[in-house]
Amino acid sequence: MRKSANLYAWLAVAVWLLSAGFTAGRSQVCRVLSDTLGTASVTVLRQTAVMEGNTPAWRSDTAAWLRSGAGDMAGVLSRLPGVTLRDYGGAGGMKTVSVRGLGAAHTAVTLDGIPVSDVRGGQVDLGRFRTERLSEMNLFVAGASRLLVAPRSLGAATLALSSRLPDTAAGLHGRAGLSVGSFSTVSPSLALSGRTGPRTTLGMDAGFFFAENDYPYVVRNGKLTTHHRRNGSRMQSWNAGATVRHDTRGSGTWLTQAAWRNDHRRLPGQVVLYDAENATERLAEQSAGLQTGWHGRRGPWELMAAGKFEWQESRYADVDAQYPGGALRQHYWQREAYAAVGAARHWRYVSAAYAADYSFHDLDSNQPTGNDVSRHVLWQSLSLRAEIRRFSATARLLAYADRNSNGSAGAVAGDARRLAPSLSASWLALRSAGARAWRLRARVFWKELFRAPTFTENYYYHLGSALLRPEKTRQLGAGLTLSAAPASWWPALTVTADGYLNRVTDRITSLPYNLYVWRTENIGRVRAAGMDVTVGSCFVPAERWRLVLSGSYSLQHSTDRTADTRSYSLQLPYMPVHSGTAALACENPWLNLSVSITGASSRWSTKEHTPTTMLSGYAEAGISAWRAFRMAGWQWEARAGVMNVFDCRYELVRRYPMPGRAFRLALTTRF
Repeated sequence: MRKSANLYAWLAVAVWLLSAGFTAGRSQVCRVLSDTLGTASVTVLRQTAVMEGNTPAWRSDTAAWLRSGAGDMAGVLSRLPGVTLRDYGGAGGMKTVSVRGLGAAHTAVTLDGIPVSDVRGGQVDLGRFRTERLSEMNLFVAGASRLLVAPRSLGAATLALSSRLPDTAAGLHGRAGLSVGSFSTVSPSLALSGRTGPRTTLGMDAGFFFAENDYPYVVRNGKLTTHHRRNGSRMQSWNAGATVRHDTRGSGTWLTQAAWRNDHRRLPGQVVLYDAENATERLAEQSAGLQTGWHGRRGPWELMAAGKFEWQESRYADVDAQYPGGALRQHYWQREAYAAVGAARHWRYVSAAYAADYSFHDLDSNQPTGNDVSRHVLWQSLSLRAEIRRFSATARLLAYADRNSNGSAGAVAGDARRLAPSLSASWLALRSAGARAWRLRARVFWKELFRAPTFTENYYYHLGSALLRPEKTRQLGAGLTLSAAPASWWPALTVTADGYLNRVTDRITSLPYNLYVWRTENIGRVRAAGMDVTVGSCFVPAERWRLVLSGSYSLQHSTDRTADTRSYSLQLPYMPVHSGTAALACENPWLNLSVSITGASSRWSTKEHTPTTMLSGYAEAGISAWRAFRMAGWQWEARAGVMNVFDCRYELVRRYPMPGRAFRLALTTRF
């Protein structure tokens, strides 16, 4: 099977080279508009985020997810260039992403412009978000394209999620959906929205998700092959939310959202030889939050304000005789209060912006240490942008200050003060008008950044250290974007190529002190160098027919540069050198079809690269079909898909097998 998996990986690269597709912004690559008489069609190329900013950015929305066959967050994230996904298997496994070898803690996540955080672990589990509740996703590297944003969202990489907003048309509107799939997966959802005033709309939604995740997997030990089924991946999740959108006088929009979530899951354990899988771990989480934000313009001024409060509870249990009392129980309670304000002034050629946000994080637990810790954080950003004809340059200065306290026994983490500058520029080297427009944009950026230690790294029992310093990151990158409309039957072509070099110093690393006690220290250095290439194209062979090709390729050398270590100059764990995606969608009046493939080269699960820790490369193929129609006065959409068509057996995290072939059916109606 390893040989087959490696063959699939090389096929993935070959398919990408042949299809020359594009991963992000697919929904905007090709758009056909008809005039009012219906006698002719005009094809236009709509600008995407990757074309507008000085730093790399990729956009993906619901239409792109449909074309690529991505049915959940893991599928959507795996199709973004430069992204390394860690998936512990099945719907109940944790899903985190790192961008360009910098680690998941360096990836900031925002929901409708407001940061999402996990103060305990520092890594946001993206599996908590459902694609049916989102409208689009943007990945920004080294800063957002917009000048006025919350300073805390300006990480080494930012994953910006946008919610589905209430329908602003008059009357009551609704959306109901039901999705079922293999391994006892079922997910119903319902959303209602309507206008409550001339400029105010209200939306409410609720959903449920259940998956047994008892998928089969294979264990190989030399010549011995055994077949098993996962028995510790069951997940059950409830969610509900409400959104109020108010369009203020002028051009401002006020968005207020309340959300509640309750998850119960069995955590899948490692697959160990000669030991039947024993599902002993449980995790129950619930959260409730309220956030509000306003963004608007007043003449040459652009203003923003936001606030949030969120409460989270996490209850972990591992029932096993090895623990005193027969079980290990860890309970955590997190609270966060957040506020942000900012203003920007726009002149003819120059714009300036200032923004500040403050957050208070509080963590309680039943652990012996670090059971009553808190942190006050103030972020400030000053941004300047100059745009003169075809040239654009942006300079930012980030200022960070925090204050830590520990109400329990033990040391308190030191307070930190940091400044982080960045500079980016772009030049529109080629621009031609007319039906066959060509545009070529070049960009370059340099950025310094850091990340503060998480509460786990500072205080976790027998692991954390209050003496940690923030990790420091330096990013350097350059790229090109080419867009064109070569012919009437070839209305859109987009090519992007970006190279980068990242360096991390004072890397936070956990090392064993003895068999039972570990220590977290600043000793590491990391260097990541690579390139991301995306190409996308749309063809119109006949009226009401479209062929959309999409794909990406990433080359990533992320190596440990810590001197005098056995892992010096070796690739970091779980970072594939080669990865890529490809998809072909055929849209027509009868039945839309999509074929996609996602693959990666072999990886290592440890820093030392011992032979037994190599994970084979893989390529996972999928097929999907969908059709929209009207029935009984309602708009319907039916979808069907097969994931992992060739039943490829692989692991993204060692000893956590991924599901094999699976099926999904979905029906959605709008009324």
